[in-house]
Amino acid sequence: MVASAQGLDVSNYQGHFDWAATTGLSFGCYRLTQGLGGQGTNSPDPDAGWNHTEIARKGLHRGAYHFLNPALDGAVQARYFITEHRLLGLGDADMLWCDNETPGPSPAETARCAAAFMAELEKLAPANPKGVYTFIDFAKEGNCDGLAAYPLWLAYPASAAPVPPPPWHNWTFWQWGTRTGTDADAFNGTAAALNAWIADFIVPPPQPQGFELVKGWWRTYDLQKIAASYGISEQLLVELNPELHMWEGTGLPVHYSGRIRVPVAAP
Repeated sequence: MVASAQGLDVSNYQGHFDWAATTGLSFGCYRLTQGLGGQGTNSPDPDAGWNHTEIARKGLHRGAYHFLNPALDGAVQARYFITEHRLLGLGDADMLWCDNETPGPSPAETARCAAAFMAELEKLAPANPKGVYTFIDFAKEGNCDGLAAYPLWLAYPASAAPVPPPPWHNWTFWQWGTRTGTDADAFNGTAAALNAWIADFIVPPPQPQGFELVKGWWRTYDLQKIAASYGISEQLLVELNPELHMWEGTGLPVHYSGRIRVPVAAP
């Protein structure tokens, strides 16, 4: 076993997992969504809210994963995943994972679906840590082609660290086995290195001159109302934050929490 930060990943199979009783962990991950929900998916995961809250209460780095269905549109699945995550409260440091382990019509089509999911995820949550979970044999079949730019979370139950499959050259997280019936994971580095890895993602990028990045929290997807709350036009709001168009006209009775760009107030 390499010297590494340790974690666990769970789903509704563990029920209300007792995060408070865990020791020696640096992170925890939980299943949030699968496909586009619907019959037979148990999605969103009925215990996602519990895990989301309890992982943070324990003071651990937190991650959520989406179980990809390669028969469905990858970008639409990413939007579903992020919409459900925002209902729970999407934090800047939350890790976002694509669980790519289900065969599609062909490895190439599965890989394209996963790539579309990740590309959309980059648009919707550009500052969050994110990556791909998969198995060695599944990746070797070509189901992960084109995903090398994303960190790898590799499922490989063993006592020795794995050799990553193509297209990757390194693994970032490793699901190495189980602890008392729960999937156990390691980060490829110390707890301090994990802190730094996550921080590298969430540092805000340089902002255009005359604008600043602020936190937002609205119980509406009415862009006109959001713009009015900052004293700017809807057109300017969308020019600075094109990702907000994702929710326009949905009428969904949920909130948006995140960063938006707004003009710097005049001195």
